[in-house]
Amino acid sequence: MPISVCCSSLFAGLAAVLMICCAHAQSTAPTARFAGIDWTKAEVVTVTMVDYAFSPQRVALHHGVPTRLHLVNGSADIHDFTAPDFFKTVDFRDPSVVGSSGVGIVVDPHQERDIDLIARLPGHFGLICADHDWAGMTANIVVD
Repeated sequence: MPISVCCSSLFAGLAAVLMICCAHAQSTAPTARFAGIDWTKAEVVTVTMVDYAFSPQRVALHHGVPTRLHLVNGSADIHDFTAPDFFKTVDFRDPSVVGSSGVGIVVDPHQERDIDLIARLPGHFGLICADHDWAGMTANIVVD
């Protein structure tokens, strides 16, 4: 067998193994990262969405601390918790909570959602309801 055919077969095989290993590492990374965390003891931060406002206006979290973000929609309108810059700096226990957009969490009328996360970095971040920011539905997230 010519060396070029042998080498290309070897490289193809190594590439396939590398792709499988990377896919496996990505699928298990959140589980490994959160192994040993007792989420029942997570710090709970409640944010209520009602009357085109977030309450509190200043959402405070601590970086490196397991947090359960408890979102409550107390209105008849759909609201979302949109904070793209903040979401880039957190690890979600379940990354699918932000959907395909990766920037917001939808909460249906009169519903509640719990989002488990760990903020990796301190900072100040904007928070809006993408459907109602025109009405002043904005707030701030502060991670110390």
